[in-house]
Amino acid sequence: MIHLKSKEELKIMAEGGRILNQVMDKLLDALDEGIEMKQLDSLAESEIKKRGAQPSFKMVPGYHWSICACVNDIVVHGIPTSYKAKIDDLIGIDMGVFYKGFHTDSSWSVRVGGSSTELAKKIDNFLLVGRNALDKAIDTAFIGNHIHDISRVIETTVKNAGFSVVKSLIGHGVGKNLHEEPEIPGFISKPRLKTPRIENGLTIAIEVIYNLGSPEVVYGSDGWTISTKDGKLSGLFETTVAATDHGVILLSKKYGPSGDN
Repeated sequence: MIHLKSKEELKIMAEGGRILNQVMDKLLDALDEGIEMKQLDSLAESEIKKRGAQPSFKMVPGYHWSICACVNDIVVHGIPTSYKAKIDDLIGIDMGVFYKGFHTDSSWSVRVGGSSTELAKKIDNFLLVGRNALDKAIDTAFIGNHIHDISRVIETTVKNAGFSVVKSLIGHGVGKNLHEEPEIPGFISKPRLKTPRIENGLTIAIEVIYNLGSPEVVYGSDGWTISTKDGKLSGLFETTVAATDHGVILLSKKYGPSGDN
């Protein structure tokens, strides 16, 4: 069942989103060559709690960390370890914040370092496609459209660039629970009118989950980590938005060169 949020609930989610934004900014500032993924996790937890909130991911049964740290070929659910960031690594930080009874959820992928190698250019182009797909998806998430419209624009943008959408992982509704209805696939899964209509008060975490190579993934022995089957790079961009009478509102902002707001 889809839970449409009231104006009061949206205000609370916006407050939680501001906390998420502030903490994510600190993590992205700290993400540099030599930092360990578990250091980012510790920083996230302390900064979230300092602001009177809780890490959403620690509320997931069996998961004991505040963030997911996805390095290079890790698609989602990367456990923060002692791995140290290297120049030209592609690292995605995924994080949720629970504040006054509501969750917000966001992730961003970046390349470590300031090199200008051919590899760096390849990664930057790959990441630009993901940012553009998220931008277009957000612009599509207005009242009267259907979830299909979001799915279509993500799939089209990614495929037209020569990359692949991961079909075993999807976006989702978000609010009192970290994962709510409706499902938000990054690909066309049903005819348009058979997908939910976007209504006033709908809050969703739009996710662009895509790979440089094959869309196929493999599941790690730790029970969480999901990686690309071919060992090639993966990217993840996510933000929480609300559909309102005033348009699409970002509850967690976008990050990176094309996402400052």
